[in-house]
Amino acid sequence: MKKNTISWVGGFVLSLLTASTFSQTLETAWSFKTSARVLASPAEKEGTIYVGDINGSFYAIDGSSGQERWSFDTDGIIQAKALVTDQWVFFESANVFYLLKSSNGKELWRFDTEMEPLAFTYQEKTYPYKIDPFDDKRSSATLLDGVIYVGSGNGTLFGLNEKSGKVEFSVRSDDNSPIRSSPLVSNGRLFFGDWNGVVYCYDLAAGEFIWKKKTYRQKLYETFGGVVSEFLEYDSLLFFGARNHMMNVLDVRTGEKEWTYTDANGGWMIGDPVIFKDTLYIGGSDNFSMFAFQPTMGRPLWNQNGGKNIYTKPILTEEWLLYTAGNSYNSRDTGKLFLLDRMSGELLSSIEVPYAVFSSPVLAENKVYFGCYDENVYCVEIKD
Repeated sequence: MKKNTISWVGGFVLSLLTASTFSQTLETAWSFKTSARVLASPAEKEGTIYVGDINGSFYAIDGSSGQERWSFDTDGIIQAKALVTDQWVFFESANVFYLLKSSNGKELWRFDTEMEPLAFTYQEKTYPYKIDPFDDKRSSATLLDGVIYVGSGNGTLFGLNEKSGKVEFSVRSDDNSPIRSSPLVSNGRLFFGDWNGVVYCYDLAAGEFIWKKKTYRQKLYETFGGVVSEFLEYDSLLFFGARNHMMNVLDVRTGEKEWTYTDANGGWMIGDPVIFKDTLYIGGSDNFSMFAFQPTMGRPLWNQNGGKNIYTKPILTEEWLLYTAGNSYNSRDTGKLFLLDRMSGELLSSIEVPYAVFSSPVLAENKVYFGCYDENVYCVEIKD
């Protein structure tokens, strides 16, 4: 495959740009007050919303009414999206993993990584459980054949038995670099990235690394470089977001770069990637933009600048793209939920909330759920 390097030089590149025929609006249906800021993305299962806050409280909320079904308190900070099945819900709180019964919140087991919670001081302000002020993403888990795969802050990627919590598998990053990315297991291979910007491909059957790839040559500044998003495989290519102004797309077989998109303004391409209808969608931070690309060669199709930092994962439907965003430098600035025409990137509607939003939205029927820095979980309806 031909390798390409693409630089953004301003303006939009649009495909199939036509006047939108959609007339949707966004309207808040309810909000649920939690005990603290909500950075974690909600998970939805059969009409129930599962989400935690940074005070360590985890909630099951009725998706229709916004009423609490049950709650569970931990001693840590919850920032990652929970993994939910028909029987249980799994999440992390300050380096401890919990598995609860999804119907009533009863604890089934917990696994403690025995890592002390981190604290970082920046400009005289202390950020507990953070490596730096912008360390807002955590590894979300994936389940395969009864094993829960999830990264941790001590540089270990664990495979936990879903029934017992016993460690069935573990592998470490180089230099025990924290793992904030959400792992991908595909065709017997495990993919993940670390805080130092290294991406790993591990053969589960052989018990060895197939390749490792450093995603930048030079650490440009202290907060630069970490791989912190979900991983996505498509057409033998590996997609992910990072604290890097270059989005590097790798060959899943070799780890070699197949194409690179460079943001000329230096904005991180940090969002969680989604491919829908043969188009790649990913959000950026200081470029304030949601991007659409042709995924195999990296041709830009459009971008939409919403004026907010995007750390989150977009929702895609046949007609729409929805995403959340906020001000990462001032969390008390307003946050937004955006509704775009999927094909053109045209803004159809948006709704503002009091504080920043770094919680990815989840869609169930015509309702969108997300958490906010104002200590609420919101339900927003899409109306014709």
